Amino acid sequence: MGRGETAGLLAAAFWATGSLMYGRTRLTALSMNYGKNVIATFVLLAHLWIAALMSSRGMFEADAAAWGWLSLSALIGIVAGDTFYFRSLQILGPRRALVVSTTSPVFAAFLGWSFLGETISLACGIGIALTLLGVSVVSMDRKSEHEAPGLFPGSLRHGVLIGTAGALCNALGAVASRHAMLNVDAVEAAFIRILVSAAASMVIVRAMGSLQAANREILKPAVIRWFLPAVLCGTWLGIWLSQIAYKYSPVAVATTLTSTTPIFAIPLVYFFLGHRPTFSGVAGTVIAVTGVWLTAR
Repeated sequence: MGRGETAGLLAAAFWATGSLMYGRTRLTALSMNYGKNVIATFVLLAHLWIAALMSSRGMFEADAAAWGWLSLSALIGIVAGDTFYFRSLQILGPRRALVVSTTSPVFAAFLGWSFLGETISLACGIGIALTLLGVSVVSMDRKSEHEAPGLFPGSLRHGVLIGTAGALCNALGAVASRHAMLNVDAVEAAFIRILVSAAASMVIVRAMGSLQAANREILKPAVIRWFLPAVLCGTWLGIWLSQIAYKYSPVAVATTLTSTTPIFAIPLVYFFLGHRPTFSGVAGTVIAVTGVWLTAR
């Protein structure tokens, strides 16, 4: 496995960890997205500064075209996509929300072929199909029905539809990000995306007249104890590693590998929620890991 494929799997692991903690955070989906974007902006700025000191690169070397593509990626993939995902997570719980999000590689493969001229080999296509099948088997375990936190409930249909919308936004954001990544460092790209997302989220929350209320809720001790670790795992490390995956592997491969999140969620759900893995969960894991191997060949 190359650098991009390895980064994609690591991003999935960190996103799985972050999703469990985001699901326990008592914030609306919009406030959650706004808060994590603002916090992650400062974390990534420090990361970018340290990375620049340790290398010969400057902190900001992206040109105007790269800023444009990364900004578009941020607005679609993070501002819209993450808000949709957080809402789906609140309704469906982590594993069912994650299986809906695995439709993203299907969208990404089509978009990568349509707009980037990327080709998909037979082995890669079979790997994508097996990965999605395995992730679906794992995530549709009936035990997942009891994992929804119940903080902001909604209908199953609404959760699936809004989760699918989030998956489409994620794929569109990945394609736009991939387009800009040819001459941009992964840390800088991640910072640009999260900076634009923080600014846009702040404008939206303020326009809705809930900025001060959101700030108060985010800083409550009962909220921040779940929220801050989720931001560090799911947003800082997750987005940075996903940018590496987008830079060094085809968008369909990168998106497929980052969508193996439910596989990593199995031990995490057991550790945090006490749900033991079932036979279907183990079988789905084997299928998905086989698909990952084929995809990354």
